[in-house]
Amino acid sequence: MPKIQPHPLKHRELLKKLKNFGVIEISTKGKGSERMLILKSGMGSKYQGPQIPIKFHGEGTEHSKRVIDSVLRRFDIKPENFWSD
Repeated sequence: MPKIQPHPLKHRELLKKLKNFGVIEISTKGKGSERMLILKSGMGSKYQGPQIPIKFHGEGTEHSKRVIDSVLRRFDIKPENFWSD
């Protein structure tokens, strides 16, 4: 089976992959054209856990490999697990 190389992803594709790891998007917490990605941990209505803002200019926004690597580091997701899905 060939190894999938890291590559830029559209916003909706990134969210779809991150959802498998428990990461959710909050559109009301970012400033301006940013959205917050949060790894929700714990119970309750408050959003707790690691967070990272990413640029959002529509569902077709393309995120570079560097941005994706940064998100994976923040949420402690191994790249090989992320790209193997």
